[in-house]
Amino acid sequence: MVDYGKLLKHATNQMNKTMALYAKQYGLTGTQMSIIDFVGQHERVLQRDIEDEFNIQRSTATVALQKMETRGLIVRTAAADDARQKLVRLAPKAQALFQVVTQFIAEQQAAMTAAFTSEERATFVRMLQYFTQLNTPESDS
Repeated sequence: MVDYGKLLKHATNQMNKTMALYAKQYGLTGTQMSIIDFVGQHERVLQRDIEDEFNIQRSTATVALQKMETRGLIVRTAAADDARQKLVRLAPKAQALFQVVTQFIAEQQAAMTAAFTSEERATFVRMLQYFTQLNTPESDS
């Protein structure tokens, strides 16, 4: 019998290892690459947008963003419309890396797209969405 959870975990781990290895040459982590990509692709990003995008807790996002801020990758400021919210933007150091980050992610996406038909990809998406829904506690819904 196929253990879908185990297969998904292995695939995720391998994807994270590949991203981390690539990120290392630029002095980044895979998570930092993902955040640079996300922030760089949007005009206005609040910390809560990052929490939502990556499905992480506020404390996890805070720690990751503090490390990035310390390394000069991002700048966080109070949002003009709500001082309790932190506006996140790329610092010049991360802006310089944005192109290589997005190119790597795009190449990974293209490889996945090329390997499967549109029907297979649609089925894969449905399966992942179902798996996520199946494993989401009612309090998170």
